[in-house]
Amino acid sequence: MDGLSYKNIIFDLGNVLVRLNSDGCMKAFAALGLAPYLDPSQHSEGPELMHKLGLGLISTKEFCDGVRTLSGLPITDREIIDTANVMLGEIPTRKMDVLLSLRAKGKRVFLLSNTIDIHWDYCVEHLFPYDGHSVDDYFEQVFLSQRMHLDKPDQRIFKEVVRQTGIIPADTLFIDDLPANCKAAQESVGWHVFQNKNFDDWLELF
Repeated sequence: MDGLSYKNIIFDLGNVLVRLNSDGCMKAFAALGLAPYLDPSQHSEGPELMHKLGLGLISTKEFCDGVRTLSGLPITDREIIDTANVMLGEIPTRKMDVLLSLRAKGKRVFLLSNTIDIHWDYCVEHLFPYDGHSVDDYFEQVFLSQRMHLDKPDQRIFKEVVRQTGIIPADTLFIDDLPANCKAAQESVGWHVFQNKNFDDWLELF
């Protein structure tokens, strides 16, 4: 597959552009005493709060309030936010160089991610700035689940991206790490897809 043959390239964020540290994040939440409340086998309320946050059904403030109510722990919003951001590792400079190169070649580059403002704000402030560039230099438009009130693999999210951008599916490549998301994108709007099984796999396309 030659990624440069496509006019439109849509990237996922986690484990495609940003290296995720799930184990480290869970250890950090455990250090706060929150691990049992995020385990669906012990408490359904914690995962439900996360799901609502991811769909933008509650705000970050409401999420933090909910975590305190659920756990009974005297933890601050800042402690919760900083702990959540332990999830985010790095964006290798090589990947940012590819994004910039694609835009310089006239490609339409988009981001489509199931993510929350806590993570996105951290990425914008700390991970994407590079060599004088900011997040607006990498993507024509950013689509985030919390702001769209939709998440992958719901077929409606892919249809909404097509509606807003006017992209032609046959000219579009979607790169995501999860097979369910790739399958849904292919079946719902006919995008070409590449499943990024290992963190750097998609670099071979460009």
